[in-house]
Order: sequence, then C-alpha cells, then structure tokens
Amino acid sequence: MKIFIDTNVLIYWVDESARADRVEQLLSQTSVISVQVLNEFANVLRKKRGLSLDDIQALSNTLIETCLVHDLGVRTHQLALVLMARYNFSLYDANIVAAAGLSGCAVLYTEDMQDGLTVKLPDFAGGSTLSIRNPFRD
Repeated sequence: MKIFIDTNVLIYWVDESARADRVEQLLSQTSVISVQVLNEFANVLRKKRGLSLDDIQALSNTLIETCLVHDLGVRTHQLALVLMARYNFSLYDANIVAAAGLSGCAVLYTEDMQDGLTVKLPDFAGGSTLSIRNPFRD
C-alpha cells in the first residue's frame, strides 16, 4: 500500500521527538511525496528552522532517494480544481490530495485536513478513494 506524506508531517522528521520517530515509520513504508512537498519542506526548514542550504539539500536528497516523487503537471492541476469544488479544499491542499490520488496512494498523512475524510476521485483520475489521516492522533 502506498502512502502520501504531507509537508506538515515531514517537518517533524528533523526534530528529536516521538513525532520524528513516527515520521521515520512512515518513511519506511512505500511513501510518496510531491515536488510541492519538497518545495514547502525546503522553505520551512530555511525560513522557520534556519537550517543551512547544505543541510536542506542533504535532507531533500534523502527524501528523493527514499520516496516516490510525484511531479506536478496539468493533470494534477485539473484534478485539484475538481477537488476544490467538491471538498472545499484550498488550492494548495487540493494539489496535495490530487498528487496523492494520482500516485495511487490509499492514505494521505497530514495534520492540516479533516482526519478520517474519505476523498472519492473522479473517474478521469481513476475513481479510487483516498483516506486522509492524522498520523499523530491516538
């Protein structure tokens, strides 16, 4: 089973905490991220955590080697617009959900969206379902 990991979950990976351990567990599975996640990850680590560019590059390279990476393209954008209308997601959240769905993931791990929501993809995107889960909720 493929899982998708959102940026807000990956940020804990650089901490020394139980949440970092949970992210390590997620990364040990067949994990997917998107280019959007890589960009947001680098931005947060630089602006909010003050990491050096060398450290950010090393962490990003590890993610690229560890995870499948979904490129953002027109199909992702088109699906995101449909998901925005159907589920009232923001554009950026809709792009995350679209990337997860188009990557064939069964679960999207995030803290920013409704825990337990099941998203039904339209037929042009495979018609499958995607479950949104908070990986830190007991």
